[in-house]
Amino acid sequence: MIDPMYVQPRAEREEAAREVESLLWLAAGAAWAVVAVRAWSRVKRVEARKHVFSVSERLLGQVFPEGVRP
Repeated sequence: MIDPMYVQPRAEREEAAREVESLLWLAAGAAWAVVAVRAWSRVKRVEARKHVFSVSERLLGQVFPEGVRP
């Protein structure tokens, strides 16, 4: 059991503070990575939707004459 009156030496406190700061930087980096991946995923989804729409429009144009659409 740790003595409640124990005072941590300054070097240990500074090392612990550096470790906590490193963990916070890692967490911030991971959060930005998640944001970047979600943004990239959304862009790719929009591009895919545009591609599907253009293909379907081209196919509809081949099947139905101009001006006649269901």
